[in-house]
Amino acid sequence: MKKIYTLVALFCTGAAFAQAPYQMATYNFSSYEKYTPGGITVIPMHNAPASQDRTTYYSENFDGGFNGWSNTTLVGTAPFKLTNVGHDNSTGNSFIIPSLESSTPTQWIVLDSDKDGTSYTAPEEATFTSSVIDLSTSSGNYVAVEFDQFFAEWDVNIFSSAGSSEHCYLGVSTDNVIWTEVEINEGVGRDGRPNPERISWDISDYIASSLSTVYIRFRWTGAWNYGWQFDNVEIVDINEKDIAIVGSYRNYNANGLMFSKVPVAHASEFTVGAIIRNMGHIDQTGVTFSYVIKDPSNATVASGTAPTSLNLSNAEQDTILVATGYTPTALGIYTVEWTATSIEGDDFLTDNLKTDNFFELTDYTYAMDYNQGPAVPITNWPLTVGIATFGNLFSFEGDDEVSALQVKIANEATNVGEIIYTTVWRNDGVGGWLLLDEGDEYTVNAGDIGQIITLPFVGGLNVNATDLYLFGISQYATPIDALFERQGDIGFSYIQGIDEADALRGFFDRRAPIVRLRVNSSEVGIEEPIAPITNTFTIYPNPANESINVNLTLNESTGTVINVIDITGKVIKTVNVGDVNGDKNISISLDEMSTGIYFIELVNADGKQVKKFVKK
Repeated sequence: MKKIYTLVALFCTGAAFAQAPYQMATYNFSSYEKYTPGGITVIPMHNAPASQDRTTYYSENFDGGFNGWSNTTLVGTAPFKLTNVGHDNSTGNSFIIPSLESSTPTQWIVLDSDKDGTSYTAPEEATFTSSVIDLSTSSGNYVAVEFDQFFAEWDVNIFSSAGSSEHCYLGVSTDNVIWTEVEINEGVGRDGRPNPERISWDISDYIASSLSTVYIRFRWTGAWNYGWQFDNVEIVDINEKDIAIVGSYRNYNANGLMFSKVPVAHASEFTVGAIIRNMGHIDQTGVTFSYVIKDPSNATVASGTAPTSLNLSNAEQDTILVATGYTPTALGIYTVEWTATSIEGDDFLTDNLKTDNFFELTDYTYAMDYNQGPAVPITNWPLTVGIATFGNLFSFEGDDEVSALQVKIANEATNVGEIIYTTVWRNDGVGGWLLLDEGDEYTVNAGDIGQIITLPFVGGLNVNATDLYLFGISQYATPIDALFERQGDIGFSYIQGIDEADALRGFFDRRAPIVRLRVNSSEVGIEEPIAPITNTFTIYPNPANESINVNLTLNESTGTVINVIDITGKVIKTVNVGDVNGDKNISISLDEMSTGIYFIELVNADGKQVKKFVKK
């Protein structure tokens, strides 16, 4: 059933699928694409650290309401409004917009464009303006407006026909008439967006004439786009001189991939990098960084200073990459340390330093995920029926054989009975992707919940150093469940997804799916090998309404019983099938059952198999 269905999908979609089963850089749907190494990047607002010991002159978290801020809808029907749930994700949304992960989650502000707007072609404009703010006590200091936000746009160009694509502006005024504005989310797209993202704008020069009458304004223009969420607005002092490392690269390879675990047979030269931003008020020159690499024994094995230097104006940032000449050889965890410097010096050194200990040289394991932050299930998958595939891109330093894929099953009891299988794609070198392999179906059991399980490639799967691969794990589910988990922060748009319609799907954060490979590991064995399934069954339709069909393919099965089990584990129906040798189809009536999640359990002399279905 699996292989036939996938082939049908491929033939139906034709050339539409020939692009790629992952988020390509050409889509520009990740803010981190703007930080691509080698090019100047001027983003006036992004990722401002808030660890500085500084004075706060004004703060508002909207937990008590608008608190004097005025909300004006100038064009269209989409206003700024208070929320404690964020964006409205209506049935049929192609992407699920998460709520702002605010540190003060009681209430925040949202402009829900596609909920409150009317159409693709009806322009919108709204403003959200503070009452007068007295900043007289900040005299002699440099100050910035800061706030937390989550913003994702459907498509950076799709609304040009409306005469106004989506724009988010932050403005400052000393008379509430003449405004100075900066655009803060131009072209950032929808995938890999920070949540929350701390925004900072140096307003010192714009308010110097009248510190006692300052106004702050948020302004939106768009046309039925996703929306904009923000909270925790502050006006704080900033330093005259301050550079910060706001992003980093370690063991960055030629394909732009950054692995957390690499087999020793595929170790390559360490390339390290840093994204450095000028957080201070004055321009900075000669900006660069030094690095130290330490091996698993904590001994320094490589160090140096980047040969490239930058000149950065206020709020400007850029990337430096360095080929270190060092290739790791000892198994274990490595540490990389960065220190940013400039000619002008720095008034706040804490954000000049960064440490990363998320790279491990292994015997046989390849991975992108790593232990930073909680492992979270995939909950924002928009597809409601059919097959979904999640995974990571992999490249290899030499020809090899992949013996198994490992995947973390989310700690959700409802995942018992789910069917999963491995899927492998290979880039054809000219922009297309070829289906290379689909593994046997595996049914998740109770012992798999919350665990990393191993699915072997029977006989091994050959890979080479010249190709790029997508290794994924696929599931049947209606709707798609939170079956797999992600962890770490890979900082790129290599978080993968593809649905049954072969449409590209991404996620709104940068956590990597916990999908790992075992490479050339047959000599040490694979833990818990999965025996080939010779006796199996399928169920359809799913979801079901009046009845569900159970299709058996059994080899000399005796005492065969089919149980229908509810979500509490109670057996609510039993069908005694008896002895089966070959194919047999059983139809079970669902007329007296309420809507919800159920399980079909097949029991015979060989044991049990379980599959989940939905009664609608």
